[in-house]
Amino acid sequence: MINFKNILNSKSSILIFITFFSIIFAYLFSALPIIEDLNLKSIDVLFRFRGPISPPDTSIVIVGIDDQTLASLPNKYPYPTSYYAKLVNNLMEAGAKLIVFDIEFSESSQNPALTETDENSEINSDLYFAKAVTDAQNVVLATKVVFDYGSHGTENFYILPLLAPLMRSPATRGLVNVFEDSDGFLRRYMLFQQIQNNFYYPLAIEAYKKLEKIEIDPDQDLAADTFILGSLRIPKKTFNSTYINFRGPAETFNTYSMASVIDDEKFDLMGDEDTDIFEMHKEWGTFKDKIVFVGATAEEMQDNKLTPFYEYEGRKQKMPGVEMHANALSMLLRGDFIKELNSWLIFIFVVLITFLATFITLYSRPVKAFLLIIIILLVTIACFALVFTKIHQIAFVSKPIISLFLTFLSSLTFKAITEQREKRRIKQVFKQYVAQNVVEKMLSSGQLPEFGGERKTITILFSDIRRFTTFSESHDPETVVSRLSEYLTEMVKVLFKYDGTLDKFVGDEIMALFGAPYYYTDHAERACYAALEMVEQLRQIQKRWSDSKHDIFHIGIGINTGKVIVGNLGSNQLFDYTAIGDEVNLGARLEGTNKEYQTTIILSESTYDLVKDKAKVRELDFVRVMGKTKPIRIYELRGMSDLSQIEQDYIIDIFNEGLQFYRDRCWSDALKSFRRVLRYFPSDGPSRVYTIRCLDYIENPPPPDWDGVYEFKKK
Repeated sequence: MINFKNILNSKSSILIFITFFSIIFAYLFSALPIIEDLNLKSIDVLFRFRGPISPPDTSIVIVGIDDQTLASLPNKYPYPTSYYAKLVNNLMEAGAKLIVFDIEFSESSQNPALTETDENSEINSDLYFAKAVTDAQNVVLATKVVFDYGSHGTENFYILPLLAPLMRSPATRGLVNVFEDSDGFLRRYMLFQQIQNNFYYPLAIEAYKKLEKIEIDPDQDLAADTFILGSLRIPKKTFNSTYINFRGPAETFNTYSMASVIDDEKFDLMGDEDTDIFEMHKEWGTFKDKIVFVGATAEEMQDNKLTPFYEYEGRKQKMPGVEMHANALSMLLRGDFIKELNSWLIFIFVVLITFLATFITLYSRPVKAFLLIIIILLVTIACFALVFTKIHQIAFVSKPIISLFLTFLSSLTFKAITEQREKRRIKQVFKQYVAQNVVEKMLSSGQLPEFGGERKTITILFSDIRRFTTFSESHDPETVVSRLSEYLTEMVKVLFKYDGTLDKFVGDEIMALFGAPYYYTDHAERACYAALEMVEQLRQIQKRWSDSKHDIFHIGIGINTGKVIVGNLGSNQLFDYTAIGDEVNLGARLEGTNKEYQTTIILSESTYDLVKDKAKVRELDFVRVMGKTKPIRIYELRGMSDLSQIEQDYIIDIFNEGLQFYRDRCWSDALKSFRRVLRYFPSDGPSRVYTIRCLDYIENPPPPDWDGVYEFKKK
């Protein structure tokens, strides 16, 4: 019997299980239409990543019926065939190697032959064109496969016939039908079309045959993965199509206006357009030994196509159909065909990355695993892009993407199920002394405290109620317990709000830790925010009590930051999560120091250094607390945002001025400064303390070696 429980408890078994099923479903989902669309778009991305092929193919040029042609020729489109006869004659005169028309000549033209007077002006336009084609002996004309329904609903396919004079000419005929993918983009090129027992080939292949003087074997295996064209082995995408290896975006090939090719000394263009520019083209050798494609390029001719380079470098531009055929012929001439990468290689690759992704997800935290899987995906895309760029092979990213997604999702689900029980156990242990949100952060981050403790730099906060003994003696026990419970509850809420950890209650005293057991870098800042809100919350509690003012008590808070030992400390029979060390004792001393200065919140020097960019403080003194030999500077925390102007001027600036006079032994000047503060803030404890000290030092100056340190003789 298979023990599924043992399998689920084995990560190695789960790793294999998730990898196996992720791959299976990746291959199943890859057949969905939406994934097919993703594959098509990925081809476009590959082309845009590769960019135009360099160096560009200069052996092919395009003569386009462009906006200039439409505006400058005497007749309106469609033009009389005599124009094309003129075009052929001029190109032959300019030394063109091959002329390929992407224009269908299926309707007779009886317009006047030409607008100039030459020996051919009286000849029928179609005959004139046929004669030019025959004389040239290097022309490929366009035709197409036409589909319609017969009388009994039968499907009929036939080749569109050309004009009778052209049918009698030796010109080769090539198909101009195109294959559009489901999104309307052109990515493939026809290889052949079989109608009954006859085979017909597209423009580019007919042009290649004419250039290389070859014929196609009609008996070749049409079901094979390649199409044989002379010495070429063209990889197929479908039964009769192959990918087009586009040279680049529209206008990659040198393109010239048809008007400029027929604009010679014997032909007049309209208006100022007549410059006889063709004479210069002959002199420049523009068309010498060139393969010339002729077709519509103007947008209004509606023969522009969507290709993978449609959106390239921030520009949206369709490609003229004639240039698509030019791309196909250039690919044939260079032999840089595109094919899909071997399916077994892709399968092995998918297995490897899926296994790696499963391993990472099972053995890493979710965020880290997600980032690593994203890196794997990016590396995969980069590899596929390099494969396409270097060896012209397409590898679709759909299977890796689906597999990685399923792996991540499945692994997280497994971890969530198997770790839930462990989380419940940990929560039971830590909920006694750690806030719920901190427990959740510990579980999600894996930062669990160790028994025996560890050294950490954290911030410790001590809080104690002033005159609580007096309050207790003047009220019955029920009232004392009720109000103490309400006070402690609200204070703990504040601590938990800022991710503080309640270490312990010692009567009315609170000890809290910031940065343990879950560590965060801004522990000192959070402790300061918590202290200020504790004071504000106490005010709100006192308003609710609405008793006599004698019932109102105040609190003192001491905050220190330092390296302590923190963890589950105690005996094997009884232990607790706490912190110990000199820095803890200093925090407790600072809390008691508030009594000396009649202040509420005192920060140590180490805490101030971490919050000085945000905290609004005034330096209180340079002191040596009981139990310490090294003196420290202490600060009163006034806020974590801008103070009122009068508080800034007197409590901070003038007080600091008096403190400096005090340390310089200028007792009278210091006394003046502290009295200025008391004039506006008569209850300011530190100013009252320093006023008494100054008066005392005026009568009894300290010794010459006095360093300004105030030493506490008691806790």
